[in-house]
Amino acid sequence: MLKISTVDSQSNLIKQSMHRRIIVCLDGTWETPQEKTNVYKFYNNISLENTTDGWEYISGYYPGLGTNGNFPLLGGIFGYGISDQIINAYEFICKNYKASHDEIWLIGFSRGAYAARSLSGMIYNVGLLPKDSLSKSKQAYELYRDRCDASRPMNELAIKFRQDNQCRMPLIHFLGCFDTVGALGVPKLPWYLGGSTFYSLFLGLHGFHDTKLTPIVRNAYHTISIHDQRAWFSPTLMHFSEVAPDHHQSLEQVWFPGMHGDVGGQEVGAYNNLLSCHALHWMMDRARKKGLKFKNNETTCNSADHHFMYDDSYEGSIIYKLMPRQDRVIEKDQVTNNYTLSQFT
Repeated sequence: MLKISTVDSQSNLIKQSMHRRIIVCLDGTWETPQEKTNVYKFYNNISLENTTDGWEYISGYYPGLGTNGNFPLLGGIFGYGISDQIINAYEFICKNYKASHDEIWLIGFSRGAYAARSLSGMIYNVGLLPKDSLSKSKQAYELYRDRCDASRPMNELAIKFRQDNQCRMPLIHFLGCFDTVGALGVPKLPWYLGGSTFYSLFLGLHGFHDTKLTPIVRNAYHTISIHDQRAWFSPTLMHFSEVAPDHHQSLEQVWFPGMHGDVGGQEVGAYNNLLSCHALHWMMDRARKKGLKFKNNETTCNSADHHFMYDDSYEGSIIYKLMPRQDRVIEKDQVTNNYTLSQFT
């Protein structure tokens, strides 16, 4: 994991009085900085210059599943390591969060988007442990994963855990996701590839509690691929929380041209993909409007510097070819309600 904190020449006294923006970036399966995904580009573009508006930036980047460990293929396919990714990011936030005016930003791609959304759910459920209590992080995660009613955020076990450990209850200022796939955070296999067994083994470990946003998320943004045809990579759309009134929670989801890898950001040979650039530009523009500063004031998508082409993810593995292509369907209410279609040529 890579970490960056602001290079700040101000005195410690002044720095201690600054508000903090804690930005956690979680990449997709098998993705590292070398792949230059939109999550990494977002992270790498965060400004490290001294701020004049009273904000200190602290950011952390987490490579995708399957990039570490002894079994990268299994980690990538079956989701091994996703718990560690979530817990590590959770501890990073716990260590750096100081007070209620600090902002938490979560950015993710693919299964990293699933991890970001799960992390927001974990924080809502157990709060943030004090820095000297991080030995209980796994216990906190297990409580979040527990599906009994008593473990839910407003019920006795969760309340007792937060009270006993003096957990802090923050808001998530910004949740930005690039094409969240799989309601389980793991592939959706057909029956002839062992789908039923796969679900029974991994549903309890990696399943979303709820695809609705948690009430502590204030601003959520989601870029979704239109053209990916892998049935087991169906998108997991966001929905408003039932607890937080809509006017206390903003949600914007946009369907973008391209495959899963196009929307999440990948280089095509020696060139950047124009499709990826537009998705990144959209997300960075939303982040700027919510206060985040980047190294460049504008992210431009020049056709002279980029190639406009699809990355046919269906052709990426023989496993995908064992299943028929399946177009993603955009329902009517997914365009007329809180979804829009990206418009660019």
